[in-house]
Amino acid sequence: MLILTVRPPHRRIPFTEQVGEHTMNRTITRKRRVLSALVGAVMTASALTGLTGEAAAAPQGRACLFLDKQGAQFKGTAYGHVAWAIRDPKNRNHWIWGSTENKEGDSYTKPGQDNGTWIQGGTWRQLRGEESGKRPLSLARYEAVRCINTAGGDLAGAQRTYKQMRDNGYAIFTNNCLTKAIGIFRKYSPALSTAHLPASYVSSPNYYFYAVLNDARGWERPRSY
Repeated sequence: MLILTVRPPHRRIPFTEQVGEHTMNRTITRKRRVLSALVGAVMTASALTGLTGEAAAAPQGRACLFLDKQGAQFKGTAYGHVAWAIRDPKNRNHWIWGSTENKEGDSYTKPGQDNGTWIQGGTWRQLRGEESGKRPLSLARYEAVRCINTAGGDLAGAQRTYKQMRDNGYAIFTNNCLTKAIGIFRKYSPALSTAHLPASYVSSPNYYFYAVLNDARGWERPRSY
């Protein structure tokens, strides 16, 4: 007995359908490529954002001036006293700080004599007196601080200038706690020009800290620390 298998006639796909299918495949492929490119762009942007964040958090220089409003009293008037601090641009947790106390209490101290200049180094917590072992800028004495950021800082140069200031005596108007702090700041960052650090001659520390630095470039507002 002969069994015949009937196969359906082969359907010839019209050319237009072939073109349509080919076009659709090309469209899908193109969309996949676009999607892959978008994903890659997002990942790249995320990586760049991370790098930007790291760069923004990179160590930088910082200089701070501290004010004792009741310092340097004369005939019932307090002219103020300042201390200084600068941050190591290579280590955000390390600071050096100090001041000139006018040990003799006179209007003039000869070069080479003790003018009460001192320096310390450590963390910000040690500077504030929260940790022992360092001479702090006590919160009980210094009521306010204001700071300025710098692109970098020459810590070694500032320390050399400190030694010069320690040994060059004291003069109440021209070589005092404020002028010495400014000299150290300028050596630390030459970018701190007179626009950022105006000359302090004949300005009391109280007046300079508020009135003069209010008009200088880059300084943050006074605050407690």
